[in-house]
Amino acid sequence: MMNWKQLMTPYQFREKEREMKEPLEEFKTDYSKIIFSSAFRRLKNKTQIYPLDSNDFIRTRLTHSLEVATIASELGTKVEKRLIEEGKLSPDMKECLGAVLRAASLVHDVGNPPFGHYGEFIIQDFFTEFFREKFRQDTDFYGTTWKLSELYDFKKFEGNAQALRQLKKLQYLRDEHGLNLSFPTLATIMKYPRCSYEGNDPAKGVSYKKFGYFQSEAEAYEELVERLGLRVEGKVCRHPLVFLLEAADDIAYMMADIEDAFKKGILNNEILRGVLIKYLNLTNEKENEILLSLGEIEVDMDYPKPWEIKMQIFRKRMHNFMMDEVIETFMYHYEDIMAGRYERELLECSDAVHLKNAFQEILGIIIGDKDVIKLEIAGDRVLRVLLREFTNAVISPKKDMPGTKEAKLYRLMSSNYRFIKERYPYKNPLYNELRLVTDFICGMTDSYALELYHSLNAIKF
Repeated sequence: MMNWKQLMTPYQFREKEREMKEPLEEFKTDYSKIIFSSAFRRLKNKTQIYPLDSNDFIRTRLTHSLEVATIASELGTKVEKRLIEEGKLSPDMKECLGAVLRAASLVHDVGNPPFGHYGEFIIQDFFTEFFREKFRQDTDFYGTTWKLSELYDFKKFEGNAQALRQLKKLQYLRDEHGLNLSFPTLATIMKYPRCSYEGNDPAKGVSYKKFGYFQSEAEAYEELVERLGLRVEGKVCRHPLVFLLEAADDIAYMMADIEDAFKKGILNNEILRGVLIKYLNLTNEKENEILLSLGEIEVDMDYPKPWEIKMQIFRKRMHNFMMDEVIETFMYHYEDIMAGRYERELLECSDAVHLKNAFQEILGIIIGDKDVIKLEIAGDRVLRVLLREFTNAVISPKKDMPGTKEAKLYRLMSSNYRFIKERYPYKNPLYNELRLVTDFICGMTDSYALELYHSLNAIKF
């Protein structure tokens, strides 16, 4: 069984001269480090679902992360209260669960490339083709044979794993330990505590759905697992707070995507009601109230956008219902969660699953919109060109020859990331070079990627 005392001990990779603060103070320090980090600031110009949208109303990864932090913090506070009342958590831990969830929520998406989840697919597809063309079986042109987990780090590229790398290594301060966040905060963003070879197998459970760390961070991952006691009977388990962060993420983006789609005219009241009626259990009083919130409302008849008021009422009722269900489900499955046996999402095991299922159909409507598709195709073109140009540059010996195109492209890449690549290299030379490319690409905002594409293709000077 995992235990909270070990799970919430604020170990860090970089040992400090001073004594460790109380856990709550360390977690608050994590939050402060994140707020002032460049990785967090860049989220303001990264896609949530609508790439390169000029409307300030539409969510970005930054506003989404702030909303997730609000929901996750409340979930943590309420679960914490229940656990203390039931004698399952020491009163000394008061406020700690909410504090960790608040910090982890802010950075759960920092590893995402430009253009959202479609950007992940583009990277996966690009490197799958790259290995097919450049490798002989699993051996590269340097004569190095790659492990499957090294190949899959690229062929099945995952933003969750990039997030750990960003925080652990790329957000450079003075060494390879990056922001040096506490282990509980780092563990809480690891939804999939598997390597690329072990993960990507959802049939085994939710923690196997994707993967959470690259081979370049394997040693750091193992230390984190051992120090927090996340290995139970030989199996690495999710940190219990992962389940709450995952639920908060789902709740936040479900409502955000619906509200943004209303603003863009993709959804309307009739479409939303039609989908909800298909899925909701209207004999459940709370689910019925959610549907009723889309009906007539008392609002000044001169108000120009009554749908905004409806959305606020709908969001409040939906959030309250789903959060209550998440808390009850967490407590009901508490023993299995702490034993590492629970392998499902909390929302899927609750009455709120009806809303989650409805959202899957709604999401299909949203991403099927022609404007969304056109922007994704544009993003596809931008990222593939950038990946090709910079990959060709880093694998070429000409990158060290001043005046060549390859040397110029190499110089365009982040000096910070180049420094880290050279100062703290991974043992596989080509892996190290390709990791630099994905670091550079994932560090881009949507607008920077587009601007760089324009510059390299002489579209704009």
